[in-house]
Amino acid sequence: MKKQSINMLLLIFSVLLLTGCHKVEATTRIEPNGSGELRMGVGFSAEERANMEKQNSNPQDFCNTSQTSANVTVIEEQRGDETWCVTTTQFKNLEELSSLYKQRERVKINRLEISDGKFYYDVNIDTLSEDSSFSALTTIAWSVVLPGALIDHNADQVDGNTLTWTPALKSGIIRLYAESEVHRSAFNFPACGGAFIVVISGVFFHITDGKARRTKDKSE
Repeated sequence: MKKQSINMLLLIFSVLLLTGCHKVEATTRIEPNGSGELRMGVGFSAEERANMEKQNSNPQDFCNTSQTSANVTVIEEQRGDETWCVTTTQFKNLEELSSLYKQRERVKINRLEISDGKFYYDVNIDTLSEDSSFSALTTIAWSVVLPGALIDHNADQVDGNTLTWTPALKSGIIRLYAESEVHRSAFNFPACGGAFIVVISGVFFHITDGKARRTKDKSE
């Protein structure tokens, strides 16, 4: 992922969090190969939006939807009288996801990996420290869509392979833990393996085709 995309995501949400938003929804969707998307939504009441627009040099673009890139999109949603600014960022692997998480203040990655056919998710968020990205919020909903069947977790809500944590406000350091199975396709070979199979297939075809030709010549 380009550093520019990460920096832009950080800038957008740092501004939003510092201006007094009261709700945050974060949803991370992870595929079996470690890629996926991080969707971050920040909600504002009508009063909060009005106060912010007085200080905004471009009130027509409240959520900075024009600030997008190949990996990041920003949209504005109306939910009743609330305005939600939603940023969706694509990541290619778990290392990129870890980098995105670390853009938030007071987020600690304990374990984030796929190993031995299992996915491990172990993250701490600090809801109490004054410099935390989460200490000034009134509502936090942190969801993860796992890349396989659920094995273990400490989430507050479960819906299939989607887990959601809703930590109490200013409740200290919250551990978000989950473990799931990851089934890779039996034909999901790396590039070198795929090339090897193509070569073997070609050799096999050449041998069988040669035998067929010899058999045909003998019969004639």
